[in-house]
Amino acid sequence: MQLKFDILDETTEIRKSPNRKEHTYLSTYRRRSVSNKISTELAIGTQKRFINAARIAGQLGTPLNTLLTIRWDSLFCDRDVNPLRTMATPERIDHLVELMRKWLVRNEQPPFYIWVRESARNEGEHWHIAFSLSKSLRRRFAPFVGKLTGEPLRKRRRSSVQFTEGEFACGELASWHLAQDTNPERQGLFLAAYLGKAEPSQRLVRGILKDNTNKPIRGRTFGGDQPDDKYDAEQGRIEGNAFRGDRFFIAKALQRHTRIAAEKV
Repeated sequence: MQLKFDILDETTEIRKSPNRKEHTYLSTYRRRSVSNKISTELAIGTQKRFINAARIAGQLGTPLNTLLTIRWDSLFCDRDVNPLRTMATPERIDHLVELMRKWLVRNEQPPFYIWVRESARNEGEHWHIAFSLSKSLRRRFAPFVGKLTGEPLRKRRRSSVQFTEGEFACGELASWHLAQDTNPERQGLFLAAYLGKAEPSQRLVRGILKDNTNKPIRGRTFGGDQPDDKYDAEQGRIEGNAFRGDRFFIAKALQRHTRIAAEKV
């Protein structure tokens, strides 16, 4: 019943204006000016926060089972006019999240999500957002992402060499793709851990480099029980600091449920 109340709460915020119409940004993580700070990793404890949020979403029966990835450089590689191109990255993310949130609520999906910014040497900066989506809505959500990004849905599946694990849709230029959690029994925990991989797996303690025991899922080399690299890879330089809003965000509704659960312990 609590989950239903939250969705109704979100519904009252939905504006009746068209999705593409410009609107006032009310986000708490939008910056008014360009930051002169640079971060190269997530703050200590971020992966644990992601996992705790995913655990609560799973307990509510709405696991974070879907991952959307968008590569900005690829999305803007052609000469077509794309309204997202003119926005600063935080503003762009804010815009996309707001429209996605509305779509989810309209389709009776919980407004639960986690997003993170990353940067790769060959692909530039990209964005991951993990959220809850029922299997029956995947076909409808994929073309919606095409409209959001301005890159239409690819009609044919990519070759096995190109597509990522669990991929069920991607854009024509592969600037964006959608993937499902291939291990649904994990209730989105490892998907959340993957988004938290930019937290360092080792940290300096009194001048000595030690395994970061605050990071629950990491490679064996760093005292964990997972294969190296997947949950330990560095994720490049991002404009802004390593804290909420500049590099990652957890949906407010999910934060609230996580906080309530912690208070009951």
